Amino acid sequence: MKNIFCNTLSLKALIAASARSVCVILVLLTVSIPFDVYGQEHDSIIGRPYKSFDTSAFCAYSTFHPSQYLTDNNWDILCAFVEPGTTGKLDSLGIQYNRSQLRLLEVGDLLSSDKGVYKTLMPIFGKAETRTIRLQSKAFADSIFPVIKPEISQLISAFDKAGYSKQTFSLVFSYLLDTYIWDDERLPVAKSFENHGTWSGAYWAMYYPRDHVKIGTNGFGTVYQNWTDELGYWMSSGKLFSFAKEVGRTNGKRIENKEVIDAVKGWGLADENGKILIPVMRVGGKDDIDLLCKSITTRLSEAVKSYCRTWSKSHGIYSEKLSQIIFYHEVMWDLLDIMESKGMISIPPILKGEEVGKEHFGDICFIVIREDKQ
Repeated sequence: MKNIFCNTLSLKALIAASARSVCVILVLLTVSIPFDVYGQEHDSIIGRPYKSFDTSAFCAYSTFHPSQYLTDNNWDILCAFVEPGTTGKLDSLGIQYNRSQLRLLEVGDLLSSDKGVYKTLMPIFGKAETRTIRLQSKAFADSIFPVIKPEISQLISAFDKAGYSKQTFSLVFSYLLDTYIWDDERLPVAKSFENHGTWSGAYWAMYYPRDHVKIGTNGFGTVYQNWTDELGYWMSSGKLFSFAKEVGRTNGKRIENKEVIDAVKGWGLADENGKILIPVMRVGGKDDIDLLCKSITTRLSEAVKSYCRTWSKSHGIYSEKLSQIIFYHEVMWDLLDIMESKGMISIPPILKGEEVGKEHFGDICFIVIREDKQ
């Protein structure tokens, strides 16, 4: 059974991964209720449309992504029950609902009920709390960056030396900060996190989106893809899985399956002879790149874990793993901003939606071979 990993929600990524997700997302975006319909105070999340939030999904799923439970006006129901209440609360707010909607949200593990009292399980942060969290994450990033900067500079040089200059941005963001660090030894991986029936991991929302373009990472077996919503070139998940399977079979060396070679032809992943054209990262390989990645992420994860011991309680998050996931995802953006502002990395044209040609798709992809697990 195919298992797609995504650390943040991308509409286009979901469309590429599952055709049946298309109608779900489109319905969601067209039925959002305008703000202040319910006459709530300015900081309230009730009445704010889903698309106005910065929504993140750090999850693995085999059938339904957590966002696919948000059909009709289910988002408004979740916002209403951030503070527990009975269905009478929905009636008083003028939020229409039926029992099947509530049951669907329970099946998706986004809502719980106890003796008629409903409580939203998905963390949803309002404007004031989001502002506070981001001030905290920026302060944390500002303090940890001088500690890890020397090794990050060495890592960027190592990428260049290995011939990976085109993929430097994706390797620093998607591989180092958004893949390598998630291994349970450092920070928890989605698959080892709480199971929610059709998905495992974490799904949360913050009001309001950051100014930075939304960036994420999707994993297809051994192959990982850096993405933005502005990305104009999306390869089908089926072709990526086939390519990943062949790469796994050859352990990251030249592939020989002609059908796979033809399927990925022109996408910058492999040449006509099966030679791999994208970086092959070997976790546990003990080369310079791996040793630097291990050292940087160890320092970073230890600092996050220490900080979250008190941070989680101050924001009502009583799961240690969940607090680390949410807080680190904010820190990750702040670290990216710091490195971009210092000119250490820059986002490639393809991620900005520029018409550079699908052959540059390889500029945002890499392969991960876990030699530490063999």
